[in-house]
Amino acid sequence: MKFSSSTTVRYAGTFRFPNRPILEAALTRARTRIDEEQELAALEGGWMRCFVMSDATLTVNIALPALPQHRLAAGEIFDLLARHALDGSVTATIDDVPVEQYAVERWS
Repeated sequence: MKFSSSTTVRYAGTFRFPNRPILEAALTRARTRIDEEQELAALEGGWMRCFVMSDATLTVNIALPALPQHRLAAGEIFDLLARHALDGSVTATIDDVPVEQYAVERWS
């Protein structure tokens, strides 16, 4: 599905981590990945404002252009965070319609 350059995708949700140090380590990895990803680094620091920490919970709330390269790169960041979290998810919506979800998956 193609979107115009003015279409935005909103990512919102929370991830709960085992403790604050693990959350901080995961966030450091995510920030490093953002800096390495040209498309995301070009968004002028908007990422740093989208992450809010409270104890061992990370809340995400950011709107990005709905361009394929931004969506792919954002998905990598949320997948990275989900790998280190105990539970939670981030849902991507366009015009309030869910289009993607990045969730913690635990296999028994």
